[in-house]
Amino acid sequence: MKTRFIAFSVFVLLLFATVNTGFAQEFSLGPRVTGNLNIYNQTGLTGTWNGIGVGIGGTMDVSFTKHVGIMANLTFFDMKNFSNAVTANQVTTNTDLTLSYLTLDPMFKLQFSGFYMVAGPSLGIKLGSSGETTQTAAGQNPATQTLQLDTETLVFDIVAGAGYTFTLSPGMAMGTDFLVYIPLSSTYNTPGTSNSILTLKLGVSLKFNIE
Repeated sequence: MKTRFIAFSVFVLLLFATVNTGFAQEFSLGPRVTGNLNIYNQTGLTGTWNGIGVGIGGTMDVSFTKHVGIMANLTFFDMKNFSNAVTANQVTTNTDLTLSYLTLDPMFKLQFSGFYMVAGPSLGIKLGSSGETTQTAAGQNPATQTLQLDTETLVFDIVAGAGYTFTLSPGMAMGTDFLVYIPLSSTYNTPGTSNSILTLKLGVSLKFNIE
């Protein structure tokens, strides 16, 4: 039921954007890059699992009134890395996990001058995943093992955040924002074990007005 609700929300927001862009006061498109801080959580997991990644994509910004609009971010390559290091009996075990997604974020927007707040659903479609563990002991060569983990094809989040748009010229602006992605679904397919990734994003985009 939760999956159907999020998928339906994505569809409705995209349909809303498509139907109403002709009534928009302002409509802009442009490239977008992000830096991600990823925090992995799993039931019964010990230690800290986090890492950084990057995102490359685009953004669409539509204003229907002075204060109401929508914003949709499409990240073609959304990298989520995280790792953990544990030392026991003079042996250090490093675990490094990497995932990449195509991410779609259709969000409602409230704006006040250049400042804006956004919130909505987020859909991630897996592009790839990998992982490995490396054990290092004193006086021995590191031993690396590849991990074969079953990852979910689709992940769902609720995204919320705030940003500010700086006008660079009459037809171009720069948007900066901070977004929080609250997970609604598991990342790895491990029956009986809940797991997910909380992501914090800093984004910068160039927005070109479309007449």
